[in-house]
Amino acid sequence: MFDKEYHSTANLNIPNLHPSHGGPSSSSSIVSDFEGNEQELSCSFKDRIESFVGSYSRASMMHMAENVIVSDAGGMASEDENEVSSIFSSSFLPRYSNHNHESTSRRNSEGTLHERTSLLYPSLQKINSCTSVVTVADSYSLHQQPHTISKSSFLQSIFNSINILIGVGILALPLGFKNAGWVMGLLVFLFCFGLTNYTAKLLVKCLDADPNSYTYGDMGAYAYGVKGRVFISVLFLTELTTCSVALVVLLSDGIESLFPGHDPVLVRVISFLILTPTLFIPVRHLSYTSLLGILSVFSLMTVIIYDGLSKPTTPGSLHEMAVTSIFPEDWLAVPMSFGLIMAGFAGHAVFPTIYRDMKRPKDFDKMVNYTYIVTALVYLTVAVAGYIMFGSDTMQEITLNLVTIPEYNQMLTRLAVWLIALNPVAKYGLTLNPIILSWQIGLLQNSRFEAWLNKKSRRTGNVSQWKKPVVKVIGVVSTSAFIVVLSFLLPNFDQVMSLLGALFSFIISGIFPLMCYLKLFKHSLSRWQILLNYVLVIIAVIMALAGTVRAFI
Repeated sequence: MFDKEYHSTANLNIPNLHPSHGGPSSSSSIVSDFEGNEQELSCSFKDRIESFVGSYSRASMMHMAENVIVSDAGGMASEDENEVSSIFSSSFLPRYSNHNHESTSRRNSEGTLHERTSLLYPSLQKINSCTSVVTVADSYSLHQQPHTISKSSFLQSIFNSINILIGVGILALPLGFKNAGWVMGLLVFLFCFGLTNYTAKLLVKCLDADPNSYTYGDMGAYAYGVKGRVFISVLFLTELTTCSVALVVLLSDGIESLFPGHDPVLVRVISFLILTPTLFIPVRHLSYTSLLGILSVFSLMTVIIYDGLSKPTTPGSLHEMAVTSIFPEDWLAVPMSFGLIMAGFAGHAVFPTIYRDMKRPKDFDKMVNYTYIVTALVYLTVAVAGYIMFGSDTMQEITLNLVTIPEYNQMLTRLAVWLIALNPVAKYGLTLNPIILSWQIGLLQNSRFEAWLNKKSRRTGNVSQWKKPVVKVIGVVSTSAFIVVLSFLLPNFDQVMSLLGALFSFIISGIFPLMCYLKLFKHSLSRWQILLNYVLVIIAVIMALAGTVRAFI
């Protein structure tokens, strides 16, 4: 195993990232419990809030960037600081110097020394290590200055995990229980809960098998070579595309519920006009605004309980149960519930980032357990209360049911719907940023395009400054328009969430960690442990296939 020592003059510019959001680094010292407690006591309330917000901003940024493969084109020069808003500085591109200085190689993610393969090349040919291909998270953590390094405490790690794990998938959980019935719904939920909790802990073992692994992509590359890294990178980008479509659909449904009667095409166009400008907001601000997610979820849960208790009779009452079923009324609808329930655990992919960002990594398992306890309580509260209140009339989003009951406190109900509708505005830019980043990097691999950008004007003799911003704006707007077009192909929120859970969450959060664990540790496991893991893989594959097929029917 070799460690890569990058040249000291290498510089990586994460766009619009505040220096205080420094990523994890192995050079950080572990703070003792006594020192940590003393520091917490001496901090003001404002300092604590800023610390929590900064910790979450750092974690969400690293989670967003961790599996985007970037390639340095060797001769590409660093951009000036005053061009940080240009297309190149938006690309997180690492600029490594290749001088004849003493250097060794970091553990090669493809399993071979001094060779790397770029996902962005037409074919997966091996390229010389002078053209380095790394993930943004790897580069970012390696280039932080010691004085900017900051890591998350135990409570901050729990907060970050809960905030990223609990997403908009919570809106479809009552529908998942409606499709599956009480017994099957609870069994599916418990399986998804147990599977993802278990695989989160397996991730740590796989990461620790190679101390230089920081991400899912690293773990896949260590276990399966270049194919593992490419598979995960493609899967993550496709998942982000699906998540972006879900956000467009959610915003459109929110607009329609608050202002009914408009043409669906017009609503999608309005969503496009609202969401696209967020793609130009600095990423550090987007990571702060995504804190709105946890506020909206807890507000929704509170409103559901309050509304249910305020109404004495069905529908929409917690005092009088609506018509529900113990077993599925339609067994063909059960596979839909697989994806709807598993989508609630789509944020599971954040755990490698959380682990590397913890001050005390040995507390990771305990942190995961606390995170899952809180997450399960929130999910079950919304799912059970929503299904009790609306039963067989439960809609694809529980908020759509809430606005149909005139007896509810309309101010509170609309507040909850508004907060949920604002979720896409807060998260769209952060979700779509890696996709935009990927095509920007792809353009940089085209020598003709690079030559056109750097071509000097005949009149002034200087490189034209308008090309980069124009290309960026056109590309960003086109990407957002593509997502909106996809939302016409997948117009139903439950359909998108079912696909997201069945196809992506089962693979990323269940099947892939299990397969990596078996690949790396099979020789040291007992026969019963091997059997258990293979049984889990088989069940997860069956549920993933059934849920994916059902999402398209």
